[in-house]
Amino acid sequence: MNRLKTEGKATVGTDGKTHGLPMKKIVAVCTLDAHDEGTLKAATNMARAHNAELTVMAVVDIPPEIARLSGATGISRKDIENSFTAEYRKHVSRLTARHAHGLDPHIEIRSGKPFLEVIKYTLAHGTNMVIKTAEESKGLHRYFFTSMDQHLLRKCPCPVWLRVNHGGQPVKTVLAAVDLDIFMTDEADDQSGLNRHILETASRIAQTHGAALHVLHAWDAPGETSVRLWSDAPDGSKAADDYVRDIQRAHENAFDRLIEEAAVWTEGGKDHRTALIPHLKRGIARSVIPEHVRDLGADTLVIGTIARTGVPGFFIGNTAEDVLNSVDCSVVTVKPPHYVSPIEPD
Repeated sequence: MNRLKTEGKATVGTDGKTHGLPMKKIVAVCTLDAHDEGTLKAATNMARAHNAELTVMAVVDIPPEIARLSGATGISRKDIENSFTAEYRKHVSRLTARHAHGLDPHIEIRSGKPFLEVIKYTLAHGTNMVIKTAEESKGLHRYFFTSMDQHLLRKCPCPVWLRVNHGGQPVKTVLAAVDLDIFMTDEADDQSGLNRHILETASRIAQTHGAALHVLHAWDAPGETSVRLWSDAPDGSKAADDYVRDIQRAHENAFDRLIEEAAVWTEGGKDHRTALIPHLKRGIARSVIPEHVRDLGADTLVIGTIARTGVPGFFIGNTAEDVLNSVDCSVVTVKPPHYVSPIEPD
């Protein structure tokens, strides 16, 4: 039976034992606001579910006017920085004491540019996931990701989970968006590895929180109009319809294979499975994905970030960036297997 036409269910294991990248090191980033509670709850849930090491991190962004502040108060710059650091450590220690029972988390307090320090730490310690609350912006879109969040999405090598605060509601519906290279281009292997990483990451989140896991692939037939207008067949409309059916069938077959492979990846983890609910929709991904987020009421979107510009720091991709700035849910961004961050480790 064709799962795509019936939108039935397949399964993917989430026990952390049979995946390519085990979930062993998690970093929760605190920013000294009320949403840190939710960030730490999500991080501790993931750490407990996957027996992972947890680091709770905060970065003191020293204000540029610190020299003037020092001169006005008579307090040395070093003492002012130490005061900031002590306040951050007190806040993080209080949170971990409340939420991280039995985990023995490491507390990391640093000074500098927050995104740089977080990425440097992940590179130095082989972090598998960074969890942070998305910062609200003052623009037209409430969560049009701020500078720090954008830097993390673009340059952090491991999955970044930017949580949107919805009154402390638990994760209930996870949507994983995958792309498929039906034409077997030079980037097919990277795309295949990225899809696997997306599904592994999404399944871990869904299994940890007992959430439903939906998988979406948006496809299109961009040459339909050209075939209809320029075909030398007696009936241009029929030729165009045949072309669309061929493209759709290729996407259906590729999507079916991906869903079937997801179950094979997790062979041996049968006691820790999450149902995969596939959806194949025609349309442009930058439109279809946000629409599907709204239709499903998804609270968490897992999406790959890949670009073909070849410019360091621009690895998020135009489609992914358009999607991320069109949704109000939490997002998890996943990099391709061979991604190299432009940030140098410590």
